[in-house]
Amino acid sequence: MFMIQSSFISLLFILYGLLVVFLFKKFVDDLKLSLLLVSPLLIYSIGFVMRLSGSTTMIDLGFFFTDFSVVFIYVVFTASLLLGQLRYWKK
Repeated sequence: MFMIQSSFISLLFILYGLLVVFLFKKFVDDLKLSLLLVSPLLIYSIGFVMRLSGSTTMIDLGFFFTDFSVVFIYVVFTASLLLGQLRYWKK
């Protein structure tokens, strides 16, 4: 069951990653923005697979990774808002 769940999570991550890369390829030539958008999902997926493992150490690390991905998204969003305001008001 663990292998089926892990492969399903990996398949969803690959599909989401390809979707983001193809959608943002129209707007941006480099892949930095796409990697920034895909990295929280990668971290969350790794954490969720670790939580499914059954080992208490791996479950604890899995919770850390899933919580870290949420904090990462929050920090990136807040930083972009602050930097956008700084750039806007310097004009």
